[in-house]
Amino acid sequence: MATHRQVLQWLENELFDGHLVLGQQLPSDRDLAAIHRVSRNNMREALKTLEAQGIVRLFDGPRKSILPMLVREPAASAGPALQLHMATSDYPLRDIVQTRVLLETWALERSDPRHPAMAELRALLEQMGRDDLSLKEFHHLEVSFHIALCKTAGNSVVSALMSSLRDSIYEYTMALVGHVPLWSATSERLRAEHQAIYSAVEAGDRRLAARLVAEHIEYQYREAGVDPDQEQRTPGPAPDAPADPAVPVATGELPVRAAEEPGGPSEVPRSA
Repeated sequence: MATHRQVLQWLENELFDGHLVLGQQLPSDRDLAAIHRVSRNNMREALKTLEAQGIVRLFDGPRKSILPMLVREPAASAGPALQLHMATSDYPLRDIVQTRVLLETWALERSDPRHPAMAELRALLEQMGRDDLSLKEFHHLEVSFHIALCKTAGNSVVSALMSSLRDSIYEYTMALVGHVPLWSATSERLRAEHQAIYSAVEAGDRRLAARLVAEHIEYQYREAGVDPDQEQRTPGPAPDAPADPAVPVATGELPVRAAEEPGGPSEVPRSA
């Protein structure tokens, strides 16, 4: 288990048992490393991840230590709490996919093309168009794009719910990569679909935007030969298809909440 997830699980247990409350200062990075039996460097990286997720805030302590504190603002606590719970839970793929479709279509049916998230969407589209992206970078950007889509509805609870799914969506979309026939073709299709969804929102065609995002999500699993309606938590074995030499094909099942993929980053190829 990744260190930041290990800490998340510990935080959830401590909160549930009443040993911690929101806004409470946590042990230093050195003490947390000892509690979880990991290196101090690993713990520091884990705390930075939790800070980026809005779950903790980090302060400088004595002797170059880091002092984390749980967020406590009532308006900001829902998102981190949801992220904490989702990151330490294991849900069937079907449930996550259905929740994505529900949240994203609902949001796009109420999207506002004047919302500030439109600028974020444009920036993400530009970044996803780069030739030098690794698979991990591409999928992190893709998840951020879908979270930003939900922001266009202006509903903070829906945005928080979608943000809480970030890790789950990232991991099982990464797990699907080794099951698609040709990643270079898939990456180009994803880019084109993202642009079409954005264009529909920009034009104020809410019904089209909602339909496009539902088709986009559902086709991603059909292309990989995965049926999200089945009671499974992991994508099934890869179908017999020609492998894309630029992408390592999965060997065996990759769990929805798996660790990072083995090996170094692979660049996202562009079709000629």
